[in-house]
Amino acid sequence: MTIIAKGAEMNGSMDIEGNVRVDGTVHGDVRATEGVEVGKTGRIVGSSIESKTAVIHGYVESHLIVSQHILLGGKSTLVGDLNTKTLVIEEGAVFHGNSAMMDEPAGSDRADRADRANQADRASQADRVDGGNGGDGAASGVSGTTESGGSGGPGESDESGESKYSYGR
Repeated sequence: MTIIAKGAEMNGSMDIEGNVRVDGTVHGDVRATEGVEVGKTGRIVGSSIESKTAVIHGYVESHLIVSQHILLGGKSTLVGDLNTKTLVIEEGAVFHGNSAMMDEPAGSDRADRADRANQADRASQADRVDGGNGGDGAASGVSGTTESGGSGGPGESDESGESKYSYGR
């Protein structure tokens, strides 16, 4: 494992055989054959980071291309787009960018069927939330929380305090 220690600063691209942990600052691209880990004090600012896995607890300003798994820890900041197979974003993490999942190639029959199924499911949920009026449930302020003393509107709960709407549960 290669370690860029807290207080260290590196300028330039890195090609690492195996894993790299960054607790200092890297200005440049990072490429690792296995994993990239950015500790709480770590910073990477570059155009791309490529690896099999990435665990981010610090600050990253870069495009992440990670073939297997990305974890954004609760105190992390990612400014940039990412491509990965699986993504976990912990509560408190900051992510400014776009994500693309690499599981299915774009345009494949399976990916197209999954996209159509997701769109149909979202439309069905919106109809259940707004009573089938064709409106956009998200625009009506439905947040999945319960309100007591409701007047038949979004978020109404029964006597037990449980919402009568499933919200995808």
